[in-house]
Amino acid sequence: MAVIQKFHMDSYKYCSDYYSIDYLLKTYEIPVNPLPDETTWQIPEDVSSQVVLPPKGKIKPGRPKKKRGIGGWEGNTVTCALCGRKGHNQRTCRNIPKRD
Repeated sequence: MAVIQKFHMDSYKYCSDYYSIDYLLKTYEIPVNPLPDETTWQIPEDVSSQVVLPPKGKIKPGRPKKKRGIGGWEGNTVTCALCGRKGHNQRTCRNIPKRD
């Protein structure tokens, strides 16, 4: 909008027609009748016989994690500078021959 206003262009050309007053009034042209009382509903037997259970998962207390889990293909594998093996660095290397 800032660029359109800077170049003195018509901003209405870049907005969808669905945001106009005409479309807003068209949404309320068709009357919406409220539902009748629940005791007068005619529910088919196959629908009323189905039992809908709550989900099995339990919501854990506390704030949800922000960081997503990183898959094994995304993580960097550490390589030791001394022995060249993967899975550790030179600080934790146990493959160093002991000096006398």
